[in-house]
Amino acid sequence: MTVARRGEVSGFMVPCLFVAAKDDLDSYPMAIKDSAKICQNFGIDAPIHISVKERDLNSMFNRIVTAAEHPHLSVPETEVGRSQKRYRHLVNRSLMFTSVVAAVAVVGLAAYRSYAARKNTSS
Repeated sequence: MTVARRGEVSGFMVPCLFVAAKDDLDSYPMAIKDSAKICQNFGIDAPIHISVKERDLNSMFNRIVTAAEHPHLSVPETEVGRSQKRYRHLVNRSLMFTSVVAAVAVVGLAAYRSYAARKNTSS
């Protein structure tokens, strides 16, 4: 959570992977559900369950390389980040709408002036 907030403040987003180590120990089911819920809230992949004792690394190194190749897919997203994204999206849409309206107004004004000039020369 702290890493995600610092990334949003500084502008440098940090990709994160959630690793559920010691999967061979019987952890209580609520911990598994909580870790999955946290990952879902941040918009990152589900936790990677590994057990070194059972030699089950669950392709962890492949996932680390994939996160390094595509870091934008593993950047956590907090509520502040989501609201900033919505705000930027709203501003961009508003600017696009304003630009289109201004362009239509300019074209309409030019067409009217052209029409008025032709009407005056033909009279």
